[in-house]
Amino acid sequence: MTRPLPPVLLIHSFDAYAGSQRIARTLVTTLAAAGADARVRLGFGGRGFLSELPGVRPDIRCDHILTRKLLYPLWAMLALLPTAWSAARGRIIWANTIHVVPPALLAILLFPHRIVVHLHEATFPWPFRWLLRLARWRGATIVCVSADQARRIGIDATILPNPVSQPPVDLPSRMDRFLFIGTTQPIKGFMLFVAVVRLLNGTDLRPTAYLSDEDRQDRALVEAARAAGIEVIFGERSPEVMYRDGFLLLMGTDSRLVSETFSLVAAEAVAAMVPVGGAGATVLPEVLGESLAFNEASRDPLTIANAVRQLHADPERYARLRRACAERRLYFSEKMFSQRLRQLLQVMEN
Repeated sequence: MTRPLPPVLLIHSFDAYAGSQRIARTLVTTLAAAGADARVRLGFGGRGFLSELPGVRPDIRCDHILTRKLLYPLWAMLALLPTAWSAARGRIIWANTIHVVPPALLAILLFPHRIVVHLHEATFPWPFRWLLRLARWRGATIVCVSADQARRIGIDATILPNPVSQPPVDLPSRMDRFLFIGTTQPIKGFMLFVAVVRLLNGTDLRPTAYLSDEDRQDRALVEAARAAGIEVIFGERSPEVMYRDGFLLLMGTDSRLVSETFSLVAAEAVAAMVPVGGAGATVLPEVLGESLAFNEASRDPLTIANAVRQLHADPERYARLRRACAERRLYFSEKMFSQRLRQLLQVMEN
């Protein structure tokens, strides 16, 4: 008979439509589906993945970023005692992101065996580095989303790869869309994608960029993309739509500006049978395995364009990549995530 899972309180500070909040929502729904009593304490929110969960109400309903940052120390202090009380009553405290260590600090000091610190970042300011060392010293469970992330932080951690939804069926695909998914921020490499597209004349690939909310994008960069022949689509969140007819996703994240710790977008692409080309993110080989088409660290547009052309002209290699996608997507399936999560929590209970 399967042992019941312990009750869990997930704490998150700021809600948004971002990767760490999305994983938090999946974690809560996975625990609930497994029969666990999973509750959420959300510091600041109103719009975001966690706010969409039934019954979740933020402590402070606020979407203004500066205001939330100013009020964050006060919220952390007010959450200290309730969080420790929940741990004392037998709940696992799941501190989602490094920013939840301060409100969980008293629980970490008193009940470290009941604390999970789930890191989604690879770099953070020195006060949080000090608090992480304290949590490790006390014996809290530290979770990273990849071994590459743990290595760059310099810690021993439990690895819990992020999950992505698997399509119910693999739909017929024209396999002719060259994809970018993200924003126009420099860290995402949007202009690298535009530069590569400008060098792909003569192929039948259809370059398409899916960007988040239109009002948050650089209008000049959007117009430059359209001038290069790229179809720009705003606000789409459905994987079934974004990866339809995909030939290749370009992950343009600039590792000089940001540390990619997993890449949900790349994992979603593989789950949809769309191979991925990278631009130097060190975590991609670990996450994608044989389904990674290339990972060009030089970020040279001509080199990347040539890699895309060569793949487009080699149907046998492309078929191998698609078969690798079919195998690799099981690595971050929601079923596998549920099994890993159950194992982690049961080890903590022993």
